[in-house]
Amino acid sequence: MSAPDDRDAPARPSLRRVLALGALWAAISAAALAAPGCYGRNCEGGLEVFGANEGEGEMIDEDTWESGPMNGTWLWFPRQRTYIFDLRVLGGRVPYNVYPYISASPDPMTVGPNGTIGSGNLALLSSIGPNRVDVRNDSCSDYYLRLVVEAKPMPPALPADDGGAEAGTNDAGGDDADAGDAGD
Repeated sequence: MSAPDDRDAPARPSLRRVLALGALWAAISAAALAAPGCYGRNCEGGLEVFGANEGEGEMIDEDTWESGPMNGTWLWFPRQRTYIFDLRVLGGRVPYNVYPYISASPDPMTVGPNGTIGSGNLALLSSIGPNRVDVRNDSCSDYYLRLVVEAKPMPPALPADDGGAEAGTNDAGGDDADAGDAGD
């Protein structure tokens, strides 16, 4: 009888192939764990108030406020950050146009034009009211933000009271009443 033929035996993976697959699996798992994403506690945001202190934003005309100049340094806008923009300089007006610009660079006009209007989860607008706008980066990526807010013009001022006769006084009516009493 002859020795069993190795060709008839089921194929067994070589030790080298098993180790290579194990190393590949470990590398992919490590890369997935190291990659940024919104899982665990690595994507918790914060809350910042901007505009209440001197030097935080400016009026560029009587109806338009900006957080900073287009060609300057924009605000750090990390993942899950909410900015509460305190816009008391609007004098109680409610903003009617809000433009959140975002960029991957803090000074996008210096390193090349790479700013854009933020939309979707990159710049969620909320709590728009008198003297206030909230903007949230609801993504897990870090950006920079420049906000421009427009308000309708202030209503015209009421004319000052000239200090004349008191309202509701009718001098002619008072004279008639006195004249009627005198005739009795």
